[in-house]
Amino acid sequence: MSHQEAERAPSFEERANGKIRVSTWDQPDPFPWITSTGFVSPRHAPKAPPADGQRCGRMKWFSEAKGYGFTVCNVFVHARNVVSGEIRPGSRICFDVKETLKGPEAVNVRVIGG
Repeated sequence: MSHQEAERAPSFEERANGKIRVSTWDQPDPFPWITSTGFVSPRHAPKAPPADGQRCGRMKWFSEAKGYGFTVCNVFVHARNVVSGEIRPGSRICFDVKETLKGPEAVNVRVIGG
């Protein structure tokens, strides 16, 4: 029997034709002018801190017709407890929690973001 040699498969680097970046740490900053202008993304803008003892969360859903809704962490929010801002689904809110017979309820609700 004759010994046959298997054909060597090309390596990953060979298949990529030299278009692989090994590390991006040594690469120059492609946008050096962004940091020099002091640009701050509105998505990462500082948010208002909650008052002492308050919790912050996001509204899961809110019905204006019914006048209530729930936060993502399942805290009941009633429209009569909203102190400032207009509440809608997805709103970021700060609130105090009051335990009721039906479960936790948000009071002193402040809308801090949309």
